[in-house]
Amino acid sequence: MPITPVFDPTTGASGGASGGGGGGGADLSALGFTQVDLTSGFTLTDPDSLVSATTNTGGTNKVVFNSGGGSTDYAWGAGSNQRAPRWVKNLTAQDATGGEVQVKSGDTFLLQTVVEFATPDNRYATEVVVATSADGTATAAASNDAMGGLIRYNATGNIQYGIFTFNGYNTQASATNDRGVCTVLHSGARGQGGAYVNLDSSGAAITGGSRNASMNYSNGTTDMKLMVGVGTNGSASIGAGDDAQFKAWYRVIRFTLPS
Repeated sequence: MPITPVFDPTTGASGGASGGGGGGGADLSALGFTQVDLTSGFTLTDPDSLVSATTNTGGTNKVVFNSGGGSTDYAWGAGSNQRAPRWVKNLTAQDATGGEVQVKSGDTFLLQTVVEFATPDNRYATEVVVATSADGTATAAASNDAMGGLIRYNATGNIQYGIFTFNGYNTQASATNDRGVCTVLHSGARGQGGAYVNLDSSGAAITGGSRNASMNYSNGTTDMKLMVGVGTNGSASIGAGDDAQFKAWYRVIRFTLPS
């Protein structure tokens, strides 16, 4: 994952390579994102066998469903149950030498996401989350402790982008929404929450918002996961052959705090 280290590669000191004059610190202006491909590197957890097929073409993920839904158990932003399909993999960041390291629940780190709606062939009322999770495979919100970027929309109407935390959300809908950019903060075995900005096709901000999570993890040694979940908007039903399509990117920045 092409993440710029936040350590000096020569000395190992936190803050990245020192600058030449003025304030030091890592230059994160070229920090790259990893594109989400559900068909590569992820493991599907699908408690109620809702997924019929998963493909990725040109960076667009397409999930085709069997019939189901009809309950907030399949909505990420509602209720205590989370039975929607999700794709999970270990959450890693680069160390000072460029090696991949597992992110732990006690680390100080940011997850940053970019999410983008793509037009489905058979649209239903959908929620898509790209989130950190302490578990990722659990069917209870209290076990997943998840938060990240969100796409949310009805069977017709404008697309909403925003932030998902635990089992709630903050979103804004607009006819000119093109992408949603979200950042969530973790430190001291706690997922605190974050903020988002919605962009139009020129990259200009439309609106934004924030949401707290205040999730205390059970310990600081749990391997954190990246969880991409596709479910329903509220208690919407899914018809056989309905699909969701989207693009998503993420990056992880892990910090060493000052001593």
